[in-house]
Amino acid sequence: MHAFGLILICFGAGQNKPIVILPRSFESEECVPTVHETAYPRLRANVGPRELVDVYSPTKDEMGLADRVARSFPSRLGFLILLKTFQRLGYFVLIRDVPVSIVEHIARDQGFLQAPAGLVEYDDSGTRRRHVPIIREYLKAKTFGDDGLALLGRVVQEAARTKEDLADLINIGIEELLRQSFELPGFTTLLEEAQRGRAEVNRVLCSSVYEGLGAVGRARIDRLWQDPGEDARKKTWNTLKQDPGSPTLTHLKELVDHHQLLVSQQPPAGALAQLPVSKIRHFAAEARSLDAARMQKMEPYKQYTVAAALLHVQLSRVLDDLGQMFIKRMTRIHRHAKEALALHRLMHQDRTDNLVRTLREVVTAFQSEGDASQRLSAIDSVLAGKSIDVLQQCEAHEAQAGNNYWPFLWRFYASHRPTLFRIWRAVRLRSTCLDASIEKALQFVLNHEQHRAEWLTLDESDRDALGDLSWVTDGWWRLIAGEGKRDLKPEKLHRRHFELCMFTQLMWDLKSGDACIEGSAEYADYREELISWEEFEQSAAVYGEQAGLPTNGIAFVAQTRNWLDSIARKTDESFPTNQSVRIDHGEPVLSKISRKAEPALRGLEKEMADRLEPVSILDALADTENLLHWTRFFGPLSGHDAKLDRPRERYLITSFCYGCNLGPSQTARSLKSADRRQIAWVNQRHITEDKVDEAITTVINAYNQFAIPRLWGTGKSASADGTKWDLYEQNLLSEYHVRYGGYGGIGYYHVADSYIALFSHFIPCGVWEAVYILDGLLKNQSEIQPDTLHADTQGQNAPVFALAHLLGIQLMPRIRNWKDLTLYRPDKSSRFEHIDTLFTDTVDWDLIRTHLPDMLRVALSIKAGRITAATILRRLGTYSRQNRLYLAFRELGRVVRTAFSAPLPCGSGTAGNYPGRNKQERAVQLLPKMDLLWRRASDNRKQSRRAAESDQV
Repeated sequence: MHAFGLILICFGAGQNKPIVILPRSFESEECVPTVHETAYPRLRANVGPRELVDVYSPTKDEMGLADRVARSFPSRLGFLILLKTFQRLGYFVLIRDVPVSIVEHIARDQGFLQAPAGLVEYDDSGTRRRHVPIIREYLKAKTFGDDGLALLGRVVQEAARTKEDLADLINIGIEELLRQSFELPGFTTLLEEAQRGRAEVNRVLCSSVYEGLGAVGRARIDRLWQDPGEDARKKTWNTLKQDPGSPTLTHLKELVDHHQLLVSQQPPAGALAQLPVSKIRHFAAEARSLDAARMQKMEPYKQYTVAAALLHVQLSRVLDDLGQMFIKRMTRIHRHAKEALALHRLMHQDRTDNLVRTLREVVTAFQSEGDASQRLSAIDSVLAGKSIDVLQQCEAHEAQAGNNYWPFLWRFYASHRPTLFRIWRAVRLRSTCLDASIEKALQFVLNHEQHRAEWLTLDESDRDALGDLSWVTDGWWRLIAGEGKRDLKPEKLHRRHFELCMFTQLMWDLKSGDACIEGSAEYADYREELISWEEFEQSAAVYGEQAGLPTNGIAFVAQTRNWLDSIARKTDESFPTNQSVRIDHGEPVLSKISRKAEPALRGLEKEMADRLEPVSILDALADTENLLHWTRFFGPLSGHDAKLDRPRERYLITSFCYGCNLGPSQTARSLKSADRRQIAWVNQRHITEDKVDEAITTVINAYNQFAIPRLWGTGKSASADGTKWDLYEQNLLSEYHVRYGGYGGIGYYHVADSYIALFSHFIPCGVWEAVYILDGLLKNQSEIQPDTLHADTQGQNAPVFALAHLLGIQLMPRIRNWKDLTLYRPDKSSRFEHIDTLFTDTVDWDLIRTHLPDMLRVALSIKAGRITAATILRRLGTYSRQNRLYLAFRELGRVVRTAFSAPLPCGSGTAGNYPGRNKQERAVQLLPKMDLLWRRASDNRKQSRRAAESDQV
C-alpha cells in the first residue's frame, strides 16, 4: 500500500527514460551511508540568485575585517570566500572546490568583473593559514580536537541506544557539533565515530540480553533452528513469523495454538529490560527478514538478541490478533443470531396472525351488548379451552419482542465455547478503571466451565466472587435471572445466558477501552500512553496559546458558547435573503444548484488530451529517481548487511512490483531480466513502511516546488476518501465488503487541493473511516501542511469533530441526511426568529468544562507522538459504560458539528468552502501558460533520451 502511494506520487512527474536492467548479484559492497545520504553540509554546484544574495553576500563588518587582515585584492577575496563558505558549511574548503557561481558572486560584490588570476594560489599560501584562525576567532568556532571528538562520541553513543541507522547517528552528531560551535570534521571521521559508537552500544546491549537469557533461554532459542521433520519449511523459526488467517473458527484455534507456542518460547522476564522499545522493534524487524540459515550465521550475541526481540514483538502481535479475532467472531455470532430471529419470525408468521385474530375476537366479545356475565361468556366461547395454548404462544412471542435475538445466540456460540475459554485462560484481561466487575465475572465463568446445569445456584461465597452485576442490561437480566426485577445478590443464574452476556460485554469493553489485554499493543490501556499530568501542566498553556484555545474550563466554555451563538445569530439574520434553502414544516430543504457551462474548460481538456504524451509508470519512477534519488532511503534493515549491486534499478523494480500490486512472479514475467526471488528478497530485507514514507515525503516536497500546483490549490485543504482493494481471503485484514462486494480492504487516501497524495493507510472494510481521518494530517511530514480536511459521511462523527477542533483542524465533511441531525442551542434561553425550529436540544456545558483537562491531555499526547488519533478514536467511537471522556468528547463534538451545520442554510457551509471551488476559473488561467510548459517538457524529454543513450554506450 505504501509502495502504491509512491507510484501515485511519482506517476506523471517523470519523463521518458528507459531503464537498463543488467544481471546482478545479491551483495557486493559494505553497507555504509554516503555523504549525500546525510545532513553533512555541502556546496551545491547550482546555486540560485536568491541564495547567492542571502547567503554569500559579505556584510559591512565582514568587509571591514577583510580590509584589516588582507593586504592584496586576491587575498582579500580569498578571505571573504573562505569566511562565507565556512559560515555555510561549518568547515573550511579549498577555493578550487568552491562552485564558480559563488566565487563570481563574491568577486562582483567586491567590485571585480571576474576573479583575479592570483586567487588560484591562495589555497597553498601562508596567507590562507593565517586567515583560518582569524575566521575561527571571529565566528567563535572551536577547533575539532580531543574535546570535539569526545563530544561526538558521547552524543553518538547516546543516540545509538535508540537508533540504528548510521545516517541518523551522523546527523545527530553534526547537529550537536554545530550547536556547540565546533568546526565539523571530515565526513570519514563522522562515519567512523558513528560506526564505533553504534558497535559499542550494541555490544553492551546484546551482552546484557545474552546474560539475561541464561543457559536455559539460549538453549530454548537454539531449538528454533532445528528441523522437526523432513520439510524444512516447518521449522519453528518460520512458524513464529506466520501471519493469522481469516477470522474463522478454525483459524482462531490455530491462533490460540500459535499463542501457546510463543508463550513457551518467550525469553526470561527482564532479559530485554536494557533494550529501548525502538531497539526492540528494529531488532524484531531485522529478525523477521532473515531465515533460519542466515540467523545461524550471525554473531552469537547479536543472534540471541534479535531472536529474543522477535519473540517479544510477535507475542504482542498475536495478542492483538487474538483480541481482534475474538471481537470479529462475537460480532459474527450476533449477526447470525439476528438472521435466525428474522427467519424464526418468518416461519412463525401464522402463529402471530392467529394471536392477532384471537385478540380481535376477544375484544369484539368484550364490546358486545349485555352485562358482564354475558361478556365473560362470549370471551370464554372465543377461547374455547385454548387459553393455555394462547398464553404459551404469547410468552413465546414476547421472548423475541423488541428484536430480542439473544435467545438464538447459543446455537452459534456453542461451537466457539471451548476455544473462547482457552483464549481467556491464556490471556490476562484487566479493567482500565477502578471497576473490576467484568474481571470478576470472567473469572466466575471460567471457574464454572465444567458445569452442565442450566441454572447455577449461588451461595454467599459465589455472590462475593461474582461481584457487582450492574453492568448487565435489563434485557439480559430477564434472561439471566428469569425475572425482570433486578436483585443485587441473585440466588440463581442461567449459566448459558450469563456466559453469552459476559462475553458480549467483554467484546464491547475491549472496543471501547474499558478493558485491556496485558502485553497487547492495540488493546493496551491507552491511558498509560498519554503524557503525564506533570507534562500536561508544563505544556498546556503554550499549546492553548498556539491553538487559540483557553485551557481553563470556564473560559473555554464561555468562548465556545459565544462562538456557537455568534454563528447561529449570523445564520438567522441572513436566512431571509437566502435563495438556496427554505424551511418546510420544520425541516430544511436545499434547492438544486444549477450547473454553469464552461466551454473554456472543455477546450483545455481537449488541448491536454491532444498534446500530452503517454508516460509509462516505470519511466515516471526512473525520471523522479534520477532527479530526487528517493531510493537512497532504502537499504538493509540491519545496517550491517552488504549493499546490493546496482541498487537503484532493483529498488525501482521492487517499487513497481508492489506499488502496482503485480507480485514478484508477474513482474518477473513482464521484465525478463528480473528474478522473482530477488524482487521478494529486496522487499523483505531492504524496504519498510517508514523508509517508503521518507521517500514519499521527498517526492511531495519536490512536487511542491513547482508553480502549477499553486494555481490548483494552496495546499491548505485536503480531501480524504477510501477505495476498495481486492485481497486474498486468508488473512485477518480481508473482509467482505457489503457495498462493493468481494473480499478486500480499504485504501484510505489524503489528497491535497494541489492534487498530490499526502498519506495512505490500509484499513479493514468494516471499520468506520472517521477513526483514521486525522492520522493523514498528523503523520504527514511534508512541506504541504493542510489545516482543513474534507471527507464524505464516513469521515465524521461527534468525537472526531471534537478532537479535530482541539488539534486545530477544520473538519468539513459531507453529511448524508444532515437534516436529521440534532442541532444544539447555545443555551436554553436562546431563541431565533427564522431557524428556531432546527434546534431541538441544548449543550451540556458542565460536562465539557469538567473534562476539558482530560480532552486537552489527549490532544497534547497526540501532538507529542505518544498515541495516534486512530487509537484514541477507536475507543471514543464506541459507547463506553465507564468512560466519561467519551461523553465529554461527544458533547464538544456536537457543538462543533452544530456550528459546522448551521451555516448550511446560508449557503456558506460545505458548498462555499469546497476545496474544488474556482477550479474552473484557475483552469482557464492556465491556458496562456500551457504552450511554454509543453515546450519545456519536450526539451526535458529530449535531454533525458540523449542521457539514456549515453549511459547505454
